[in-house]
Amino acid sequence: MTPEPGSTNCTTTNRVPGGSSEKRVSVRAGVGAMALDAVRELLSIDQDLLVSYQVDKNQQLESISFQTPLMRNVFLNHPEVVLIHRTHSPWGKALYVFIVDKAFLKLEGEMTKVIHFAIPTKESAEGLAQMCRTFKAFNPEWKQVKTFLVDPRFRLAPTLLEAFPSADVQLSVFHICKHFQHKIHQVPLEFHTERLILSALRNAMCAPSRSNLGKMHTILSDFVKPNLLPQIHRDWLLNDKIWAFHRCRTWRECSQYFKDLEVVTRSLSQVFCMGPSLETCVVSIAKSYHKSVLGSSTEAAPSPAPRPSQNGSPNHSLLPQDSPLATHQEGTARANGTLSPDDAASKHEAADLALRRSLADICTEPAARLCLNELAVVQSSVQLMGTDEDVVNIQILEDTQVVRRQRLSSSCACHFSQQLHLPCRHILAMLNSEGKDLEPEWVPAQWRKGHAASQQEENGTEGLLEVVGSSWDGLLDKYLAVSFLTAEISRLLGQCSREEFDRRYSTLRELADSWIGPYVQVKL
Repeated sequence: MTPEPGSTNCTTTNRVPGGSSEKRVSVRAGVGAMALDAVRELLSIDQDLLVSYQVDKNQQLESISFQTPLMRNVFLNHPEVVLIHRTHSPWGKALYVFIVDKAFLKLEGEMTKVIHFAIPTKESAEGLAQMCRTFKAFNPEWKQVKTFLVDPRFRLAPTLLEAFPSADVQLSVFHICKHFQHKIHQVPLEFHTERLILSALRNAMCAPSRSNLGKMHTILSDFVKPNLLPQIHRDWLLNDKIWAFHRCRTWRECSQYFKDLEVVTRSLSQVFCMGPSLETCVVSIAKSYHKSVLGSSTEAAPSPAPRPSQNGSPNHSLLPQDSPLATHQEGTARANGTLSPDDAASKHEAADLALRRSLADICTEPAARLCLNELAVVQSSVQLMGTDEDVVNIQILEDTQVVRRQRLSSSCACHFSQQLHLPCRHILAMLNSEGKDLEPEWVPAQWRKGHAASQQEENGTEGLLEVVGSSWDGLLDKYLAVSFLTAEISRLLGQCSREEFDRRYSTLRELADSWIGPYVQVKL
């Protein structure tokens, strides 16, 4: 390692990687007391620590990299994919945390994912190259790294690829989701709208199927004006290579993965930015890691208050609470043995199948057919959902409807629910998202199997059931569709202002003329 002009290069190694012999390099004369004291304190925390550092012309720490034996063992067990997280301090330094990209068990602790700490001299190509050389010296098995995951703001990918020629560099799903979350919080949205969009984002994060990612892309494209979300990079959602590693995880593993990374990155970032010196921060980081992973009796640095992010906005957790869908579906599926715990998509299929079965078991054939049509709309549409105690706000590419939850039933304000008193698409969307089956109490008696014909007459549903159960010919179907559209257009035109009416009427006039021809007078 060649020291920069005006700096002193010092490496302290207690154990040579890959061997049993011990090697110590004495610290050169003139090394500042604070730097030396910091290194000694690091070694007092873990005497087998590997550490390499430089001091500047004022004999203060300028760069440092360190790694414990536990970090090295974790790397040896999971070397294929490494995530690099960066944190910037108020005084211009950057902490690089190397983390294995695994969804560990909760019992193993969040910090066990960390495999290396590094603070380069500068965030330049040379500074990063020096940091990579130290990582490789500490880990002779570095060639086993196949992929590095980095945040979108990482600009030195060529340097990383040069240092690790056999590895690939890709964007990190964790950092991409943080990017989307940050951009959404920047938009002046209503509270419920923001919650609905973030709920859709969490669905895409924890079940990153092409369908869910496509829905999130549609939401960002169609529901939020482009000028409100500059540089949102929606196309990341459609890049299959980015989500390939993440897609094999279950909902619970995805949720645990994001929560663990949130804890690790936030706690280390807060400690690193406390100050007042780099030496103090480095020791605090080592103590915090040691206490978290090993349960050391060493007193850790005091927990700082949450800091704003670099742009001044508050920190927000990606997953503030477990999804009820994950808890219910995993518990039901594993108890029944109907699906593999490693297949997130099959959990949704199992919940859908259970809901369909409950509809068929409880409802009469016409009622079940109506509800299944509603469920088909749910499955083929973008769904936004937000909850507030007993009220669920659901939007399915249409006007938002409010579902009120009750102990034995639920009601919705939509026309279907009000007229037929059957579970509509909004109620079914709520049940589907929560992994719940339909309960008999949610279906009125006249729509349940085994209900007597005399009771149907008393409730006035006999004629309705006859219509629902009848067959439709193509011409009548088209006639009813046109009649419905005509009535709906008339209703909408009657509700708008005069200026809006003229604009819509002009549009309909042009549409009719272009479709039928300008020489045929069409009455609108």
